[in-house]
Amino acid sequence: MFTHLIRKSVLISSNVLIEWSFVKLNILFLCNQPKIGQDANTIIDHINAFESYSKHILWICSNIGDIPPKLDLNKFDVIIIHYSLSLLSNRYISKKSKIKLKKYTGLKVVFVQDEYRKINKMINELLFLNIDILFTCFPENEKERIYKKDLLPNVSTYSNLTGYIPKRLLDIPNHNQIINRPIHVGYRSRLLPFWYGELAYEKWDIVEKWKGFVQRSDIKVDISYNEKDRIYGKDWNSFLLSCKTTLGVESGASVMDFTGDIESTVDLYQLMHPNKTFYQVQKKFLTKYEGKYNLNQISPRCFEAIALKTVLVLYEGKYSGILEPGRHYIELKKDFSNIVEVLGHIKDDDFLQNMADVAYQEIALNAKYSYKTFVDYFDEVISKEFASRNKRKINIPYKKNYYQIDVYNHSLKRKLYKISLENYQKLPPKLGFIVKGIIRPKSSLRYLMRVFFRLINYIKKK
Repeated sequence: MFTHLIRKSVLISSNVLIEWSFVKLNILFLCNQPKIGQDANTIIDHINAFESYSKHILWICSNIGDIPPKLDLNKFDVIIIHYSLSLLSNRYISKKSKIKLKKYTGLKVVFVQDEYRKINKMINELLFLNIDILFTCFPENEKERIYKKDLLPNVSTYSNLTGYIPKRLLDIPNHNQIINRPIHVGYRSRLLPFWYGELAYEKWDIVEKWKGFVQRSDIKVDISYNEKDRIYGKDWNSFLLSCKTTLGVESGASVMDFTGDIESTVDLYQLMHPNKTFYQVQKKFLTKYEGKYNLNQISPRCFEAIALKTVLVLYEGKYSGILEPGRHYIELKKDFSNIVEVLGHIKDDDFLQNMADVAYQEIALNAKYSYKTFVDYFDEVISKEFASRNKRKINIPYKKNYYQIDVYNHSLKRKLYKISLENYQKLPPKLGFIVKGIIRPKSSLRYLMRVFFRLINYIKKK
């Protein structure tokens, strides 16, 4: 049953050196896999990468709520909980299923994103589930500040990016030359709640600033943060291929909300004061929390643009140390003080084509940033941890036909629930808040009351 592929020596601690062999493990991959063209490409790319490149045996289970009742977890060596299933809500993985996962004794792995929310609750969920491995978007020098070893003594943490270069984009033949692209500047974003902080605010404020600073009829611009203008799937690729450049900012958030109090307080305040600007809300609630932790990262959107030879016009930032301003992208100052220079570059097709070609060669074709390289790294981590934790390999794994029967054994109620939740996720935040209030009035009322009393206490302290 054991397939030995690679033999390695791994330093587990300062004193212990163990030998391990690459063994093909049976991995149950729990996720909420979107349908192609109906969600962000990055989620689909991330899930598909494991299916395409992992040397382990992957069993995909796309499911929301209860784990299929007939699915035998003991037929897997490893269980992965993907970030498309948020541990912060029992809507994605039910309480009953979490208890089932807690009792599972094999290797347990979690991928997380949106780590700025309810951090303490996430830590408690990891503890409850007895998670062994956590893949986090916090960089190496930050992750220990969030996931402290004394809080999670048995959890190994590994840093990763939110996304990598998908091969599907590199397989697109004959990219449109810059000179033949009709749109000078293209961009899509969405309005985000203010409690994310200034970094997230920049994602849509860049649109407002652009419209305020740029008044030129000879530049065709197609930029928006309105939900109705969102573009998905192949249409997004086509859009980027029609743009000479695309705007961008760093991914992440600049406010870390450990308790959830910031989120609930600011949400209610915005609901009651819809005309307040971000900076007014920031001054009142967020200033003391801004920038204390670094969750700034290169966005998967940057990788997508580079792979399609669309030139990036980015706010100044670090971009995970991967991109070099003036070489891989046009740097735009956040106060737009260099906008005249930027516009000059945008109108220079030869300059743009050269930058697009350089970025493509040095970033898109660099194996270091490919999904394959990332999954190879993941495979080694899983094998190393499986050996170092003395996990026992299963003797009788699933056969494909029996797995299909057990994993798709859902009640009609469960199927309707999944469809409803998928549509709820696509709603704008304010509309989603209203729908949630109608469907779950008791929990919504409790939430509002908690927020109300927090606001009262805040006002009293002032």
